[in-house]
Amino acid sequence: MDSVENVGEQFNLEKLEQAQNRTWQVLHALSSKICEGMTEEDAHQIAKSLFHDFGVEKIWHPSKIRFAENTLKSFRELSTPGIKLKLGDPYFLDLGLVFFDHEGDCGQTFVLGENSAATQMIEAGQEIYAKVKEHWQSLGVTGPELYDFASKLAQSRGYELNPNGASGHRIGDFPHAIHHKGVLKALEKSPIANRWILEIQLKHPSLPMGAFYEDLLK
Repeated sequence: MDSVENVGEQFNLEKLEQAQNRTWQVLHALSSKICEGMTEEDAHQIAKSLFHDFGVEKIWHPSKIRFAENTLKSFRELSTPGIKLKLGDPYFLDLGLVFFDHEGDCGQTFVLGENSAATQMIEAGQEIYAKVKEHWQSLGVTGPELYDFASKLAQSRGYELNPNGASGHRIGDFPHAIHHKGVLKALEKSPIANRWILEIQLKHPSLPMGAFYEDLLK
């Protein structure tokens, strides 16, 4: 196996899948507690409590909770502080949690109340994720080819991939970073299953909002 996809001696596919499923459970539990008037800082406090309740072993990457225009921020960008969530605002959650000594990582965008433009973009992001995943499963394309395909899909729907946004990454038994820290977008081979997180981050062409979705390629 190529070193970029190495795992440790303790790696167990069933545990990886369990960690991923548990991370999704935490994400949806957190989403159910997001409400009008809340700040990102408030949501982070709720997340910490949920991590304790769900028995999270470690946090392998900082949790990202983005409200309203902060949904346009890339992973490493700091949120504009103090934004209070309003009805109609999109928000996304991105959690990297460790269960069973394996890494889970997932992200999804929601909208508080009703906002047709936000809902359409969120649905487009998830559809693009599904089509890119199917493209990989069918043709075994490289990382750059995957993201080129994703960019064309985004443009066909009237959006663009956030140019500074999500690019995908490794996952595995904790810590995967001892094997590889590079992004999926730069992987010059077809990624193997159960090693990579595919991330899609869209930017709205005229409104100050974005949409993010990620899950495991398998």
